[in-house]
Amino acid sequence: MTKALAIFDPQFITQQGIQRLVDQNQLFSSTHIIDSEQDLIQELRETDASFLVIDYISSDQVSINSFKKVKKEFPTLKTLVISDDNDKARIQSIIKAGIKGFLTKSCSKKEILEAIDTIRDGGKFFCSKVVDIITTGEDFTYSELSEREMEIVKLISKGNSSAEIASRLNISVHTVNSHRKNILKKLGLKSPTELIIYAAERGWVGLS
Repeated sequence: MTKALAIFDPQFITQQGIQRLVDQNQLFSSTHIIDSEQDLIQELRETDASFLVIDYISSDQVSINSFKKVKKEFPTLKTLVISDDNDKARIQSIIKAGIKGFLTKSCSKKEILEAIDTIRDGGKFFCSKVVDIITTGEDFTYSELSEREMEIVKLISKGNSSAEIASRLNISVHTVNSHRKNILKKLGLKSPTELIIYAAERGWVGLS
């Protein structure tokens, strides 16, 4: 169990929903609600949180500069954004600040848990809607695959279906399909066949 989780989300329903979800699944030793931007850095110091769930855009939003200050002072703090922001430049700026995951508030319980697990294991997790936003146009440069996405690439290369991959990794078929879509988007590919060839050319998988 990871030590402490900090939650900053001025929307009461969202903050309480996240807290209840992580508490029910015993993901952290403790959870702490941060109520204002002014208290953000100080409370992170006091709680010694290892993981932060944050929404930076709302009626009481955290400024981008404050967000970057948090990442500068706490470089090892694993951070998941859950937000309905749809501004491409702003999202890219947040990603460059060092966040490990980005979900929208329409994501399911399973996706949130998957994102937390992936980030805690050192990976990155971006839902398909966010990937769609930031890959529109030609200035998106992020192409690194997460550890979980690499697992899925290897399973795809062995001919596994989405259902088979979901069963092997103990995740939902919907999550697998989201990963598959994200992988193709990140790598600029159009089909599983192109993905297998791409992965083989780079030595990620072997072809029998």
